[in-house]
Parts: sequence; structure tokens; C-alpha cells
Amino acid sequence: MKFRKSERLCSRKSIGKLFAGGNSLFHYPFRVVWLDAGREQPFPVRLAVSVPRKRIRKAVDRNRIKRLIRETYRLNKDYLYQNLQRQNRSIELMVIYVAGQEYDFSYINNKMKELLKTLSDDQNNQDIV
Repeated sequence: MKFRKSERLCSRKSIGKLFAGGNSLFHYPFRVVWLDAGREQPFPVRLAVSVPRKRIRKAVDRNRIKRLIRETYRLNKDYLYQNLQRQNRSIELMVIYVAGQEYDFSYINNKMKELLKTLSDDQNNQDIV
């Protein structure tokens, strides 16, 4: 699957709403803030990625980590998509890299799989409550 432009969360307004009223989840090396999207979207998830300059000083390294995160998300998003489509829901998601060091692709990929599974299970449990 591709990671299209329309799957990206770019709007400052949307990101502001996300941080103002979103739910937070911590799964090292990521902190995730997510919010149910009130409107109908063409994709079940809209994603934004952030690597704070406070943690990773060099822009080259921050950009590389963001590319790795987007790629691992693209490879593993099917599980989350299936659960959200089954429930006819859509969410907005912000992934923040909180580690102070760079990790290799395999580590980030494994952690992203765990994160998406946890997030998907959290979405299922929230439906019951």
C-alpha cells in the first residue's frame, strides 16, 4: 500500500484540535496522540510524524527518522485500517519520536507493529465502553 498525500495530517487547525482534545498513548520510542475524526474521510487514518529537535539535534538525522517511521507505518497500517473500516470509524494520529538516539529500521518496524496493534486494540475497547 502507498502512503498518499491525503493520508497525511497537515492542517495546523487539525493538529491543534488533536493536542487539545486527543487521547495519548506511550509506547517507547513513540508517543502517540490520536483523536476520533468527526467528519468522513477518504482514509481511516490521517497521520503526522514529529521528531523533536530537543531529542535529535541534526536535521539530517531527524528527517531520516521521519522517513523510517513513515515507511514502517506504510508497511504495517493494514491491521489498523481493517479494524477501523469494520467499525466505520476514522482517526487522526500524531506519532512523536521520544528516543534520544537513532534506531535501525528493524527495531522501529517491530515497535511500529506493536504500536499499531495496541492502538487498534484500544480502538476496539473504546467501542465497548
